[in-house]
Amino acid sequence: MMAMPLGPLMSILFSIAFMAMLAKTSPTLALLATALSAILALIIISYTGRYLPRWIMDVLDRLTNKASLEASYGARSRKLVTIDAGLLASRLKSRVIGQNAAIDSIAVQLRRRLAAQRSDKPVAVFCLAGPPGVGKTHLAKVLADELYGDKGHLHFFDMSQFGQSHAAASLFGQARGYVGSTSYGSLTAALRDTPNCIVLLDEFEKAHPDVHKRFLTAWNDGFVTETSDGARVSTTEAIFIMTTNAASRRIGEIAKEHESDPVEADRLIKRALSDAQFAPEVLSRIDTVFAFKPLSGLDIARVVALETESLCKQYALLIEDGGIDPAILLRAIEAMQKQSDGGVRDIARAIERQVTDGLLEARENGARSIRLFAEGQNVRVEIASFLATAERSAEVG
Repeated sequence: MMAMPLGPLMSILFSIAFMAMLAKTSPTLALLATALSAILALIIISYTGRYLPRWIMDVLDRLTNKASLEASYGARSRKLVTIDAGLLASRLKSRVIGQNAAIDSIAVQLRRRLAAQRSDKPVAVFCLAGPPGVGKTHLAKVLADELYGDKGHLHFFDMSQFGQSHAAASLFGQARGYVGSTSYGSLTAALRDTPNCIVLLDEFEKAHPDVHKRFLTAWNDGFVTETSDGARVSTTEAIFIMTTNAASRRIGEIAKEHESDPVEADRLIKRALSDAQFAPEVLSRIDTVFAFKPLSGLDIARVVALETESLCKQYALLIEDGGIDPAILLRAIEAMQKQSDGGVRDIARAIERQVTDGLLEARENGARSIRLFAEGQNVRVEIASFLATAERSAEVG
């Protein structure tokens, strides 16, 4: 049994002693105090339990889920001060497979930078480099969830959409006199509304070099300028994370060779990115480059199993314990070893194409959980259990 905190316990003991003394000296006053306490307790219980008449209740109690709103608002306005690097790394590893060395290093770096509280720079500017399909983008998304507990704190930008120099206007705003100059750019608007966030710049190498250079002020001086009105939008509470597939083969080799030496790995990877046409002024603003190594062996099976489970959940279906035929995962490992690009995502998509019709049929037949079996080069879906009658009625309703 959990012990009661000392403060509340002392308050209770003091109240009991006070009422006992009052009952001896003035029974009438003690009775009045007891009645008032009972009335106050009844009011508190009625308010917190939402038993008051609708016209007395807080409008949020009456019209929405106040507790959920308060929790979300608290998360949105929360400013990160410090983190437990070990705990954060452990939680990330449970959701991102095969990148333990990079995760440990990221967690330690974040703890240091949050403690430093730099007033003129972002919390951190990280680059996740390596082959496609190894978890770089996924890690950034999971990190935002673990740090803030709210998807609203992740600002995602697909940098392949900014391959032209003029594309920077959609991020930083349009100059006055041009179409769209009355509205903020997507990046400046996001930072203005939610400054404590992760800004994910996915496939950064695909953006135009002029777009790259527009981020230099954000990383070096702690603000970005909205072009439409010249307003400065702070970046000092943001964590910038860019992902890149540039020089992926070389970076994958570096990750394997220097897994125990992150400082040397960072130096070599920056040199590889420089050879891949990353501008020196951009690389100099990146705090650390983390190398993601290619997935291998059972890590491939783990990722494919998780992706398959996620797919089934989209159809409101569970996978029975032990419900994925090992032959399916073994085939995924072999396919991954043969291909040179695309990563685990391509393997997961191939399985998705094979099981989608089976999942739809199982769902239409009222299945709760399923099993997956290998049949030649195909995957067969088999119903393991059905929804109860009440659950089926609720879904139809």
